[in-house]
Amino acid sequence: MAKQKIAFIITQLQLGGAQKSVLYSVEHLSKNYFETYLLCGQGGTLDNYAKKNIKNLYFIPSLVRRINPIKDFLAFINIIKILKQINPAIVHTNCPKAGILGRIAAKIFTKAKVIHTTHGFVFYEGQNIFKKYFYIFIERFAAKFADAMVFVSEEDLKTALKYKITSKEKVLLIRAGVEVKTKENLSFNKTALLQEFNLKKDTKIILQVANLKPEKAPLESVKIAQIVCQKYPKAIFLYTGAGPLKTKTESLIKEYKLENNFKLIGERTDIYNLLALADVFLLTSVREGLPMALAEALFMQVPAVCYNVGGIKEILKDSKNGFLIPPGNTQKAAKSIIKILQNDFKFIEGPSLLIDFDINTMVKKQEFLYKNLLK
Repeated sequence: MAKQKIAFIITQLQLGGAQKSVLYSVEHLSKNYFETYLLCGQGGTLDNYAKKNIKNLYFIPSLVRRINPIKDFLAFINIIKILKQINPAIVHTNCPKAGILGRIAAKIFTKAKVIHTTHGFVFYEGQNIFKKYFYIFIERFAAKFADAMVFVSEEDLKTALKYKITSKEKVLLIRAGVEVKTKENLSFNKTALLQEFNLKKDTKIILQVANLKPEKAPLESVKIAQIVCQKYPKAIFLYTGAGPLKTKTESLIKEYKLENNFKLIGERTDIYNLLALADVFLLTSVREGLPMALAEALFMQVPAVCYNVGGIKEILKDSKNGFLIPPGNTQKAAKSIIKILQNDFKFIEGPSLLIDFDINTMVKKQEFLYKNLLK
């Protein structure tokens, strides 16, 4: 039996949960049934990884994150050309820009079944109402070009139905999973990693894995750190990631005199090793789908303190494996971190976590979807 061709399209291979899950799918879908292809923009942190590990890789330089009419048109034309060349049975798009261009190109210019995975919406409650409904209109329009709409969180699925972005017949929940690792089965040089940040073995470490963009609200983390460090002056906040708010974040760190307590450590690929050192996982996002870094932290049994947005409450259970915080409530977030640091908290693992967020479970559900669509 001939293998079915699956073409994945994503905007760029930045260091994020959506990108990691797409790369994993491309590599790990059953080789007996599927032949995988990846189309993406250029310039992402994971480009070199993709070059080394993905056999059928197509870079589209004009496919960029920001709106650019000329580049967007060129990207659209290139996607059409590549899809016609591949002739896939299924096109699976991810992320907003690639999702819009890819779905339209696939539905109009190929005979492929089209799937789109939403890793979180651009619109959110409290947003400027005109901007919000503009984004909703775009989502409704793009959804018409998909045969199936996959969501990584129940919250986003409900939102899609609430705003009539798509119909019940098209929607499906498939978690974007992570590789299951525990502190016990990790092998790395803990001493060297501590020395890299000039830390002692007994240092209290609060880790945040996020980029320095408005939706992640890194300034909130600095405000929380200021409160925590009044109680624990030697506590260290490690913030991974990069982005446009780096300068503002650095300025606030200096303003609060937290240069020795708050370290911006850039983009990292050793997140599990960092989690093995961490006492608390922090996330101050004001908009999320369902962050994979949070799932990684909870697999490692690192208690999490997160703003209660998007699908976070589907994996983080208040007072069991961490604390849910109303967005913007830095005082409550700081108090929750202090509670954990004082050992006044017992981590209780949710049993469904091991199944729903295992990345191999994600791949099996994707394969099931693909086979059903191709019947």
